[in-house]
Amino acid sequence: MTTFSIVGAGRLGTSLGAALTKKGWDLKVIADRDPAAAREARKIIGRGTATSDIGKAARGARVVFICVPDDTLKVVAKKLARPGSSWAGRFVFHTSGLHPAAVLNPLRKKGARAASMHPVQSFPEKGASVRFFRGIFWGLEGDADAVRAGRDVVRTLGGRALVLRENDKPLYHAACSLASNGLVSLEASAAALLREAGVRQKTAIAVLLPLVQGTLQNVKKFGWEKAFTGPVARGDVETVRRHLEALKSRPREEKTYKTLGKQALGLIAGRSLPNRKVRALKRLLERE
Repeated sequence: MTTFSIVGAGRLGTSLGAALTKKGWDLKVIADRDPAAAREARKIIGRGTATSDIGKAARGARVVFICVPDDTLKVVAKKLARPGSSWAGRFVFHTSGLHPAAVLNPLRKKGARAASMHPVQSFPEKGASVRFFRGIFWGLEGDADAVRAGRDVVRTLGGRALVLRENDKPLYHAACSLASNGLVSLEASAAALLREAGVRQKTAIAVLLPLVQGTLQNVKKFGWEKAFTGPVARGDVETVRRHLEALKSRPREEKTYKTLGKQALGLIAGRSLPNRKVRALKRLLERE
């Protein structure tokens, strides 16, 4: 049985702790600077000791996961590497999508084998179901033996490993953020337009959700190019013109529409649209 501890009792840390215990791992400590958060996570997971002393996380645990916000990761690593502590023989993973394993150098100097291990998934609540981990990718980067150990963790959770180079992590994380957070922002903008058209908030979400889900299924089944539908894909110049006229009073949404429209046009321009349609759409979308 693998022993582990978690630093950071947020949504990811708690969900990861719950998932691994259900897979037979032995949770020793869940630590958070907020003692109430640690206690809540302990209650959800049902195992381990809750504490606000993050230094206790390494005691008795072969593997330590650091699941804290990006901006606090360096500080936490330094605290864990306090004088007198030994990390020899331990694996330590942080779950930041942006930072490389090098941010854990204070622990490496204490003997730890370190890697970054980022799940390409969003966790809406503490203690999210094990199913949230199934089939997802994890971005792995760091010491070779730690990456190998990380692969084992990923397989245990039913996921898939994506090994990254240190310098590629910012682009990788930007892609993940755009796909997830960018989608939420886009849907919020679309819902705002529906509200302006007299549709209630809850109804707006209900209207858009099947459309978004269907689009994602089309991307999965047919790929990017064939998943494109709508006026740009069809070359409906007059429709796009009317959309832009309606958006003049909402410059933020107008800019978003034009930016995404130009990107879509670039992806499908050579597919089936006549050149005259492409040129007309481009003029509309590039007009200031």
